[in-house]
Amino acid sequence: MTAQQIKSRISEICSHFTFEYNEKNCGVDPFSQHKFDMWCGDNTYSANSIDEVMNLPFFDGKSLDEIATEIDIIDW
Repeated sequence: MTAQQIKSRISEICSHFTFEYNEKNCGVDPFSQHKFDMWCGDNTYSANSIDEVMNLPFFDGKSLDEIATEIDIIDW
């Protein structure tokens, strides 16, 4: 899965996007175009835009854009 495909899917704001990375359950829950809850293991964060979701080094120090091809998608 490419980073652009992930970004497009999350931007649809229809359902959460969950995946495993470094043996941790992670995900993004889009509530609106300005509120996205993110989690990775026990860490949580509320982002304000899809660009922040994709570019913030939140997932073990890496951005979703960086790890897109390495994650194991659980729920799309």
